[in-house]
Amino acid sequence: METLQSTAESFNCHLMVTALPGTFVHANRPLIRITRETAGCIDARDRPEPDALSGSLVSAFTISSNRTFEDDPRFGLLALSEIADKALSLGINDPGTAINVIGTFVRLFTLWQTPPEPQNLQATTYDRVWVPELMTDDLFDDAFTAIARDGAGMVEVSIRLQKAFRALAETGDTQMAEAAKKHSRRALSHSEVALTLSDDIDLVRAEARRLDRPPRPYFPNS
Repeated sequence: METLQSTAESFNCHLMVTALPGTFVHANRPLIRITRETAGCIDARDRPEPDALSGSLVSAFTISSNRTFEDDPRFGLLALSEIADKALSLGINDPGTAINVIGTFVRLFTLWQTPPEPQNLQATTYDRVWVPELMTDDLFDDAFTAIARDGAGMVEVSIRLQKAFRALAETGDTQMAEAAKKHSRRALSHSEVALTLSDDIDLVRAEARRLDRPPRPYFPNS
């Protein structure tokens, strides 16, 4: 970000990042878009060569075949999801690990939507660089899609998923509530196909229906 901001200041322009960390890129996939200011632009005679601009912008990106946890939060969600998915395989048959991962996702998403304390906000301002926000629906896809599909035949996993979606729907975040309801419906559809006992299906349906009910007030020590 520092490199992009300083480059934008040097060239008197604004930058729009179009490829977040972890994005699959190729020769025809733009990484960034440049917008020139209409007023106060650098005189053409004083402006550096285009190669200087492109070179500075390219240096701000890392193109690699490997994703990293430090720069790519979606990669972390996928890695956790793969751990759970592998545990659900017939050869391992460890639903407990998948249930633990689901609980971890609830804690992570709850932390994600919690506003940071003012003293923890970064003071640096990048007023010439625009970066798209991570979409909650995409994050839910990374975390829950594989588990809901491959754990659908295990009633304990299906119920824990529905409980997780209910918990996330009640965080107060509108986008998270919408994503939770969407994935709850999808997970229920998988369970209705994969589960063989009607009693198990009824249990999962009952848990899914609770997501549409208003949350009950909590009275401590009552």
